[in-house]
Amino acid sequence: MGSQIGQTEFAGEYRYETVYQYTDYVLQNDDFLRVIPHQDGHTFLDSYEVITSPPSAFVEFTDNYGNIVRRIKVSTRHRELSIVSKGNFRLLPWHGPYPEVPVQNMRFNEDVTDFLSPSPLVKPYLLRDMAREVAGDSSGLVDTVGRITQWVHDKIKYEKGTTTVLTEAHEVLANGRGVCQDKVHLALGLLRALWIPSRYVSCILTEQAGDTHAYVEFLHPEGGWLPADPTKAILIDAGTIYLKLAVGRDYTDVSPVSGTFLSTGTGGLSRVYAHASRTNT
Repeated sequence: MGSQIGQTEFAGEYRYETVYQYTDYVLQNDDFLRVIPHQDGHTFLDSYEVITSPPSAFVEFTDNYGNIVRRIKVSTRHRELSIVSKGNFRLLPWHGPYPEVPVQNMRFNEDVTDFLSPSPLVKPYLLRDMAREVAGDSSGLVDTVGRITQWVHDKIKYEKGTTTVLTEAHEVLANGRGVCQDKVHLALGLLRALWIPSRYVSCILTEQAGDTHAYVEFLHPEGGWLPADPTKAILIDAGTIYLKLAVGRDYTDVSPVSGTFLSTGTGGLSRVYAHASRTNT
């Protein structure tokens, strides 16, 4: 199981940009944006701004999972919508190691029920037998999560174009291929089938520019929410390589942009660019 350990605070600037294009004029766009970094004990947001072209009216609120959500409404006729989120942040590393605890002895409050239950794209009851097989004789939380993270990394071939944003976890297992989102959904299903609270995290990678990334967070009784990345085969000691955007039950809760538009034409995503760069040494 690989790891990358960050020893000091990481301060930086981020930029998330996405462009939607349409075949005919759009009269109105009404969207929910989750493109502002999610703040917690490891992620701190010093400043941010969201710019749309055409300009938009907006309201901002925090959802049930602590994500900053901006709802925008664009009423100017347009055939292209550009959304840019940018700002300054600080990241603190996770300071392990975290003690091993028996899975069967874990007890959690009702506020994590969503991260143990079925969600739109993750049905743990369809993966129960496979989860037990992968976990094998492991009884410890960290070891079990590590086994599942490594197994999904090895079992599911990374291949673009073989799934959609609505592909479910059990379908990923059957297909044997997918992207980071698919690996995360499968890992979530296996973990929840073993009664381990786990949630989907969308993020920007600080080590490379490009698209957004996804990983898993599982709940440790002493360490809180800890990262496990089945795409990169990383467990816990992930340092400061992730700038968290949003958390939820699965992708349907964290989609960077979701909403509706009014037009006689069709449209869709044409470009995404995400990057978080270091400003300190």
